Amino acid sequence: MKNIIRITKYAAFAAVSALVLHACMDDLDVIPEDPSIITDQIFKDNPGAYKQNLAKLYAGLAVSGPTDAGSSDIQGLDAGYGQYMRAYWVMQEVTTDEAALHWGDAGIPELVTGTWNASNQFIRAMYLRIAYQSRVTSEYLNVTGEDKLNDRGQGSMIPEVKTYRAEARFLRALSYFHAIDLFGNFGFLDENTVLGTLPEQKTRAELVDYVESELLAIIPDLKDPRTNEYGRVDRAAAWFLLAKLYLNSQVWAGKDRNADCIAMCENVIHAGYSIGANYNELFLADNDKNSSAGEYIAVIPQDGLHLQAYGCMTFIIQAATLSGDSAGYMGKEVPDNIQVNCGVGGWNGATIRPELYTKFDVADKRAMFFTYGHELDLTELSSNTKYGYGVTKFRNVTSTGVNGSHGDFVDTDYPLFRLADAYLMYAEAVVRSNGDKGQAVTYINEQIRPRTGLSDISQGDLTLDFILNERARELYWEGWRRQDLIRFGKFTGNTYAWQWKGNAYSGTVMADFRNLFPLPEDQLQMNKHLKQNPGY
Repeated sequence: MKNIIRITKYAAFAAVSALVLHACMDDLDVIPEDPSIITDQIFKDNPGAYKQNLAKLYAGLAVSGPTDAGSSDIQGLDAGYGQYMRAYWVMQEVTTDEAALHWGDAGIPELVTGTWNASNQFIRAMYLRIAYQSRVTSEYLNVTGEDKLNDRGQGSMIPEVKTYRAEARFLRALSYFHAIDLFGNFGFLDENTVLGTLPEQKTRAELVDYVESELLAIIPDLKDPRTNEYGRVDRAAAWFLLAKLYLNSQVWAGKDRNADCIAMCENVIHAGYSIGANYNELFLADNDKNSSAGEYIAVIPQDGLHLQAYGCMTFIIQAATLSGDSAGYMGKEVPDNIQVNCGVGGWNGATIRPELYTKFDVADKRAMFFTYGHELDLTELSSNTKYGYGVTKFRNVTSTGVNGSHGDFVDTDYPLFRLADAYLMYAEAVVRSNGDKGQAVTYINEQIRPRTGLSDISQGDLTLDFILNERARELYWEGWRRQDLIRFGKFTGNTYAWQWKGNAYSGTVMADFRNLFPLPEDQLQMNKHLKQNPGY
C-alpha cells in the first residue's frame, strides 16, 4: 500500500538528478545557471527515474533530507523545524485557539503569542520549503516534456509521464496555495522561468488565478478518483483544492466564488469516498487501510521504518506526548491511557488552549483529550505542560491495538484532505451564498453527526458560528484553523479572543496585518523583486 514511500527513500534520493543538484542551494532565490547538470543519460539508462523523481516531489512534504532523519536538503535549515509539514502545522495551529507549544526555542513563543516578526525561523523555514517545492517541481516539468521523451527515444512513455507531470503540477499548486494563504504575495517561478534570474513577486490575486488555472488544466490528466496508487493524488484531490481556493476567494482575491466551491464539493462528495464509522481510526497507525481509510482524499504517507523525519506526523504525535515528574503526564507513568509508542516520554511540548476544549459537548466522541493531572488554563507559558490538556487524537497505534513499526518515528499518515471537510465546506458555502440549507443539513446529519454521538441539527442551527465551531470539533489539529479563523474574521481584531492571543493571558486585539506572515528578511535582501507585507 505504501510503495510510493519506499521508492522515495531508496530510489529518488539516490538518483543523481537535476532535481537534487539544483535544489540543494544556499540561495533558493537564484536559479542555477548551469543546465548541463541535466543529462539525458539519467533517464535513458533508467526509465524508472521519471517515477522515482516524482516520488522525490511527494517526499518534499514528508521528509527534510536525503539520508537520515537528521539531514537537511536545504543548507542552513534545521532538519527538524525546517521540515515542510512541521513548519506548516506550527504556523497554522500554534498561532490559534487550538494549540500551544511550550518550548522556548527561538521563534516559538512569538508564534504562540502572536508577536512574530520577519526574522522568525519557522516563518523562514516555511517560505523556503514553498520555494524549494516550486523549484523542484518546475525542474521536474522541465526535464519530462514530450519533446524530451521523444529525443530520448521514449515516446511510448508519454501517456504515463503525462500523469506524473499532472501530479507534479498539483504538488506545485498546493505549495502556491500555501503561499497564498500564509504570505499573500510570493516570489514566483515555474518551468518557463529563465535560468539565472530572480523570481518575480506575484500578488495574492495573481497567484489565486494561477493556482486555479493549473488545477483546472491538469484535471483531465489525473487519474480517476480512487484509482491511483496510495499516497498519490487523483482528480478528487484537484477538486478538493479548488473548493478550498474558491471558499477563501473572497478574502484572498475579493471575489465571491461560493457557487464554484459548492460545485467542486459536489464533485468530491460523489467521487466514491466514504465517511468512516469510527472517527478515532482516522488518526491511527493503520489509517491507510483500516475501516475509516476510505474517507481520505489525500494523505502524506508516513512509515516508521522507511521514511524517518523529525517533522510531519512524527512531530505532531511526539510533541503531543507529554511527560514529566508529576503523576498525570502521558509518558511511562500512565501508558495504558495513551499508547503512543513514541520513545521514552515523548517530546513533551504541545497542548491545547482551553477555547478548543470548551467547544465540545461532553457526549462528543471526537473530543480526545488527556486531562488527568493537567490544568485546562494556560496560566503560564512555560515548559511545564501541566498547563493545558493533551491531545490523544493522533496515535502511533493501529486500530487493533498494535504499536507502530518504530518507537520514535510513526506510521500514522498525515490527513491532508478528507471527505468530512468537503461536507463542511459545502455547508459553509451554502450559508454564505444564501442557498438551500436542506441538502447541507442532510449531509451533516447523515454523514458527520452519526459517529459523534450527538443529535441531529436543524436548518435553524446551520449558522456561520455553528460551522466555524463544528470545523474546530471535526478538524482540530489538522492544519486548517488559522485559515478558518481568518475567513470568519476572527483571527485578528477583537471579535474573538483566546488565551495569550496578542500576548495577553485573557487574549487581546491582534492587528489585522497579522492575517499575513512577513516575508523573511534574508529573502528580501537577496531578491530585489520582493516587497514586504504591510505592517512588518
